[in-house]
Amino acid sequence: MTTPPNARPRVRATASKKRLFEASMRLLGTRGPNATSVDEIAQMAGVSKGTVYYNFGSKDEMIGQVLEFGADMLVTELKRAAEHPAPRTALREMATIAIDFVEKYPSFAQIWISEQLRPESDWGDQITPVYSRVISTLVEVLERLVILAPEEKQPAATAIFGAAMFSARMRTVSDTVADREVTLNAVLNSVDGLLATHQHVQS
Repeated sequence: MTTPPNARPRVRATASKKRLFEASMRLLGTRGPNATSVDEIAQMAGVSKGTVYYNFGSKDEMIGQVLEFGADMLVTELKRAAEHPAPRTALREMATIAIDFVEKYPSFAQIWISEQLRPESDWGDQITPVYSRVISTLVEVLERLVILAPEEKQPAATAIFGAAMFSARMRTVSDTVADREVTLNAVLNSVDGLLATHQHVQS
């Protein structure tokens, strides 16, 4: 009897997950998921092919879980930065973290953006919840900075995170790479626009 995918034990060792994530990002970025085999990912990660199939059941399941692992790494760093007592500084640090993460793992942003735009995503179950966590964290910081109407909160947070992700991804493929500080300031223009047009939260 075949074990249902959701009943399979996951690779618990953080080091193994990190190696699979690093290997997947290197290979998927150059070839894409369809042209990349489990053998290649496992070999580059130093993990046996049998271990991959035992823990994940399929290549799609493995890719979904390593994407989730990478996203969790990003969210952990963003939440840490969000704790800064000065909200604008917190937003700047969060944008910096997002830009640095994408520049280190450009394939992650490429897959994230493409899967968000696909009506039937292969890994939407892994990506969408993490996206919601990122946006809710940004909203929490924005609420410490300015007074926003309920309908403004998600679009404002999405604009900041989307600008950081897309701008950083474009820096990795552009022939004329924009200065990193210029890119960061451009992302924060939306924050300064909110400060210029909305009532500030009194500290």
